Amino acid sequence: MKKVILLSVLFLSKLICAQFPVWTNAFNAAGDMQGWTFYDGNANGNGWVQGPNIYHNGTSLAYGSTGVLRYSISSVPSGNVTGFATENDWAISPQIDLTSASGTITLAAYIGRQRTSHPLVGRYLYIFVSTPQKEVPELSDFQALTVDANGNEIPSPYLISGGGSSNPFPADLNQFVESLVDLSAFAGKKIYIGLWSNRSTGDTTNVPNINIDEMAIFSSVLKTQDVKTSKNLTVVMQNPVLASLMLKLNSAFKENTVTVTIYNMAGQSVLTAKYSREINVAALSSGNYMAVVSDGVRSENVKFIKK
Repeated sequence: MKKVILLSVLFLSKLICAQFPVWTNAFNAAGDMQGWTFYDGNANGNGWVQGPNIYHNGTSLAYGSTGVLRYSISSVPSGNVTGFATENDWAISPQIDLTSASGTITLAAYIGRQRTSHPLVGRYLYIFVSTPQKEVPELSDFQALTVDANGNEIPSPYLISGGGSSNPFPADLNQFVESLVDLSAFAGKKIYIGLWSNRSTGDTTNVPNINIDEMAIFSSVLKTQDVKTSKNLTVVMQNPVLASLMLKLNSAFKENTVTVTIYNMAGQSVLTAKYSREINVAALSSGNYMAVVSDGVRSENVKFIKK
């Protein structure tokens, strides 16, 4: 069963703080990659891809059953690909809108290794901030983030990683560990995240072989808009809700790709469903809830009361 990173609470700075999602991507299917951009820098046909996780089964590399964003050789089970020693590949996210987020902003990711011989697996996150002068980045903008003024390669201060004594991997290669990254510096911004796979010598953290099960960004303070006064946002048709949550979807969403995730006020994910005009919530207890509506590119949050 796929692990879910939409946690009820995140432990940050030794305080327990409810977190609300502002962006999520589960990488379950190819459609989840809408808005992502991929670059095969050394043109060998290998690079970042959505698909099942890859793991070594004791004899050879094999495909698992979990949908992930992965970076690894594409040839399974042989594990060989031309030019793997000179990889230079990028995966760049769609725009992530943090203008409604403030307080503590946390990126959470579940990551897995592909071989037991990899004690530490990670990936630097290179973050581009959208501005009126340049709203959408180019590959060169991310490449510029990887070097200093003298052209020397530098690590990003933002890193997802697993392994070692601080965050050990389970023995089962089909299991994942959680990594948390503080993105509070980007509150109120619109950002893009770049994942770079390179073969830098001596860098044991940015290991190319990685399975990323899920990624999400949470905020401790969420500025929700009043759905009653906004004509262009998703709205709850009847509130309080009895057995069915009826939503009128924002026309900007791509309806066939939309998912609805419902959270209680503790920040716990209690229901996830494909969008429909009526979503069965009869099993939910009475109380206040937030529905996060997302098509993988944009997200909206609407509150409702379950009677």
